[in-house]
Amino acid sequence: MVASDTTLPNRNPERPNGGTGRRDRSAFKGLRVLVVEDEFLLALLLEEELVSAGCSVVGPFSGLAQAMEAARRETFDLAILDINLNGEMVYPLADELSGSGVPFIFMSGYGLSNLPERFRTAPRIAKPYDPAILVREMQRALPGAG
Repeated sequence: MVASDTTLPNRNPERPNGGTGRRDRSAFKGLRVLVVEDEFLLALLLEEELVSAGCSVVGPFSGLAQAMEAARRETFDLAILDINLNGEMVYPLADELSGSGVPFIFMSGYGLSNLPERFRTAPRIAKPYDPAILVREMQRALPGAG
C-alpha cells in the first residue's frame, strides 16, 4: 500500500493543487473507503489520491472473494468498485452493499448499457478516471460531504 505522506506530482503547474480539486476534499478527512480494483497501477494511483484527500483506504482488493470478505469484516463509509475483476463481475458485492445501505461508485470502462438494469442509476466513473470527477462523485454519494 502507498504511504500516507506521498503525493501525486502536480498535474497542472498553474494551479497550486495540481488541478485535482484537492481543496474540495476536506470533507473526506477520516473517510474509510473500500477499494476494489484489479489493475495494480490504477489501484495504487487511486489509493494515493484517496490518502491525499484524507481518506483511509481499506484494500485495495483485486478479487471478488477477497473484497466480499473484507466488506463483511471491515467498516467503511464508501466503496469504489471496478466492475470486471479479472473476468469476474463485482455485482454480488454491489448487491450486498446496496442491501446494507453502503454507498458505492463503479469505476469502469463499461458503458451504461452494459450494466444490469438495477445498477444503471448507480454512480459511475469512466476509466481512465479524472480526479475531479472522482471528487464530484464521492461528494454526490456521501450525504453531507459536499
